[in-house]
Amino acid sequence: MLPGIAELEPAKKQSLDRIAADSLREAVISGRIPAGARLTEVQLAEQFALSRGTVRTALQRLVAEGLVVQQPYARWEVTTLTAHDVWELATLRSSLEGLAGRLAAERIDDAGREILLAAFHALEDAARQEQKDLASVDLELHRTVVSLSGNRRLIHHYSLITNQLRLYIASSNQIVGAEVGLLDRHLRLVEPILAGDGDAAEQAFKDLFSRSARELVDFLKSARQEEAGHQQPRDH
Repeated sequence: MLPGIAELEPAKKQSLDRIAADSLREAVISGRIPAGARLTEVQLAEQFALSRGTVRTALQRLVAEGLVVQQPYARWEVTTLTAHDVWELATLRSSLEGLAGRLAAERIDDAGREILLAAFHALEDAARQEQKDLASVDLELHRTVVSLSGNRRLIHHYSLITNQLRLYIASSNQIVGAEVGLLDRHLRLVEPILAGDGDAAEQAFKDLFSRSARELVDFLKSARQEEAGHQQPRDH
């Protein structure tokens, strides 16, 4: 059985395709079903005790979210980030979150500061306790900044890429190291917003995504080279 599938709960008797999609989504973004893992309608239908048609609809939801890609012969595969994917997401985040950081800093008040600090402290706790849902807590801090921007259209467009960002964040956090590097980088994002410095806040987000993109691309290239090396035939 595919790793991560055994822990999935059977779908309930209402909104079956949505419930199956929710369960699969959580398993993918948490890493319990790893990037590149192959999924089959038959296997998932047996696991969920659902029809293949219902499972297919659930998988199509994840395709629309960028978490799964469809392969020939009723096979599906969990999305694997490529260097180009990383570049696209990093540049998009730089634009959206850079603007959000600026707007949040320019309109921050005492209530907003409390909300932002609470999100940062939640990240601190998750990192120090090495929680499995660290990527989700990390993303929640970024979503808090976007929310504090007060720009409804910006918030809407950011929500469209949320699940893909979870994959990006989870991969990036593996490289940085949770308690030291991760917290230091996010503190640099939070401080200028708290200080009401829009210019510094926008630049902090742009600097972060430029750096994290380079690191993640290098990591992916290294992983691909290592994988290719293992696949080389050995001389006898």
